[in-house]
Amino acid sequence: MMMKRKNSPWTPVLALVLLLAGGVAGWLIAQDTRAPAAKPLPVLGEAPEFRGLTNQLGKSVDSSRFDGKVQVVTFLFPYCTTYCPLIAAHLAGLESTLELAGLKDKVEIVAYNVDPGGVGPEQMRAFLEEFGWDPKAPNLEFLTGTPQQIRRVVAGGYHVAYEKVPDGAEPGGGPELTPQPEVLNKVAAKAHVDYDIVHNDALEIVDPQGRIRKFYPQADVVSTARLLHVIKSLLPSGS
Repeated sequence: MMMKRKNSPWTPVLALVLLLAGGVAGWLIAQDTRAPAAKPLPVLGEAPEFRGLTNQLGKSVDSSRFDGKVQVVTFLFPYCTTYCPLIAAHLAGLESTLELAGLKDKVEIVAYNVDPGGVGPEQMRAFLEEFGWDPKAPNLEFLTGTPQQIRRVVAGGYHVAYEKVPDGAEPGGGPELTPQPEVLNKVAAKAHVDYDIVHNDALEIVDPQGRIRKFYPQADVVSTARLLHVIKSLLPSGS
C-alpha cells in the first residue's frame, strides 16, 4: 500500500491553486453534460460507523450524521508540509463547485485527523483556514478522537495506513524519505514538531447508503470534474 509518492521537489503556490479552483468551478458546471448511463460503481465495502468523534469546532459527531448523503472522505495531518495542504485546497475548490451545482446539502466533505495524539480542534481549525476553508462550513467535518478511535475508523474501516515517524526517517527506521513537494504551512511552522505522520494520501467516496464506492490513492490529482461526475452518479435521479 503506497504511503508516499516519489516526486521531484517543487513549491506549489496555494493562492494560485485556490484562485484557479474558484475560477473554473462555473465552467465545470456548464460542461457537465449528461453522458450515457455508465455501469454502476462497485461496492468496495462499508464505511465504518462511529460515535462521539470531535470536529474542528469541538462538537461531537456520530457517523449517523451522514446518512442519506454522499461523503467525500480524506485523511489529513495538520502539521503536514507536503500533500495534505494541496488536498485541503483542492477540496475547498470542490466545495465551491458543489455550491454552484446546487449539491451542497447533499454532500459532506469529511476528513479524519491522522495525528489524534498531537493535534486537536484548535490546530485543525487553523489548518482549514490557512488552506481555503471556513471551519464553520455546514458540509465540512474534520474529525478527531482518541488514538484508538481514529485507528479503528481510518485503518480498520477505510483501510488507510498511517504511522508516526521521527524527522528524517522512514517507517521502520529506514533512510530519509524520498523528497516531497514543500508547502509553507504556518500551523506547522508555529508548532515546530520533530515528527511526521506518514500516511496514504487517499480519497474515498461513500454513497448515501454508507457504502464505499470509489477509492483514489492520490487525492490531490483527482480532478474536480471527475469528483462531481462520481458524486452525481451516486445521488438519486433528479438530485
